[in-house]
Formats: sequence, structure tokens, C-alpha cells
Amino acid sequence: MKKMRPISLALVLLFGVSIFMSACKSEKKIAKENKEKLVEVFCSGPKYETDNKTFRANSVGQSIDQAISKKIALNNARTQLASEIKVTVQSALDNYAKQQVHNKNADLEKNFQSLSREVVNQELIGTRTICEKVTKTRKGQYKTYIAIELASDKVLKSLDDRLSKDEKLKIDYDYEKFKKEFDKALQNMQNQ
Repeated sequence: MKKMRPISLALVLLFGVSIFMSACKSEKKIAKENKEKLVEVFCSGPKYETDNKTFRANSVGQSIDQAISKKIALNNARTQLASEIKVTVQSALDNYAKQQVHNKNADLEKNFQSLSREVVNQELIGTRTICEKVTKTRKGQYKTYIAIELASDKVLKSLDDRLSKDEKLKIDYDYEKFKKEFDKALQNMQNQ
């Protein structure tokens, strides 16, 4: 009976190894059947993401016309950038309004909201392209990879100009408190 145990143990080990080898072959076979390839996405990655000093966005556009592929990529990147700026500005303005206005006037909160829309639309004009790559697919289409950015200081300055000039809002406006809320909102955006 004692002689059987080593043989049983050897059989169990052999069986386990064969299952493991079979699983490895199976994974290789599946990967080969799917023909998966690692894809490099140009103009993307950590250095093209929003940080505490700069809003950034990237996108890809594809078309049979090279100029149109660039337009598509640029429009998509601007839309993404506008969304990030809007979320940040809206968050900063909402938090600032809650602290400063203390429900004195509902119209003031509406003014803050309309101000954020105006600033976002105005600021997208000042974006700059930080990366652009064009490739051609096997089917003959152009693919444009693009990344754009806008300095957060520029957005903050634009907000400051608008807040300090608005007769209704400038009564309760404190730049340092607003900047603090803006920086917090930008940090939250970066952490997402």
C-alpha cells in the first residue's frame, strides 16, 4: 500500500501538469485565432492628460480625405476639452456661489451658471495643438491623431475678468476664494 502512494502522487502530478500545459496551449491558440495586436494610439497617455496647470484632450479622426480626418479629430478633441472645462468651471462656480452668496438671491446663482457657459465657449478659441500625427490605413483612409491644450490660468483669468466686471456678481466676488475653489475643482478633474 505504501508503494502505491508514490505512484498515485506521481499520477496526480502528471495529470495536473498535463492540464496546465493544455491550458497554456489553449490560450495561445485563442490569441492566435483572434489575431489580436497591440495598438499604439498616438498623442495619448499621461503627458496628454489634464493636470493642475493645463486642460488637455486628445482624439482621432478618420476619413478618405486628410483635411476632413483632421477636422474630425480636432472637433472631437475640442468637444472633450470643452466638457472638461465646463465640469471644472461649473464645480468651482457652484462651490463658490454656495459659500459667498448664502442664498441671498437665486438670480445670482443663475448668473454664475450662464457665466460658466460663456467662458467655456469663449476660451476654446485659445487652444493650441500639442501633438498631431497622420497615418494611412490599409484601406487608404487617413487617420489623424491630435492632442490639444489650454492653460488653466487662461480660463481662470477669463472667469476673473467676467466676475469682477459683472455688477451683480462683483459685490460678493473674492478672487482668492474663487481661485481656491477653481484649483480644487481642477484637482478633482485630474484625479478622475
